[in-house]
Amino acid sequence: MVKSKLGESFKQKLFMVYFKDGYKKPVMGITKEDAIKAVKEDGQRDVNDIEKIVIEQNYYPMNEDYFDV
Repeated sequence: MVKSKLGESFKQKLFMVYFKDGYKKPVMGITKEDAIKAVKEDGQRDVNDIEKIVIEQNYYPMNEDYFDV
């Protein structure tokens, strides 16, 4: 396994959190647990009302593991 040169904090993804009442909230994080944690910290919505969490876009740099020549 190749260790990232940029570090884990740069492997951010855009998650779209869907709630049972139809509300959608975009959240940045590395894992789904980070997305749930962000919803908890925000305090505007209850975590138990989450219907699903979908990865919308992966911001992980595609070629950052290549070695410099």
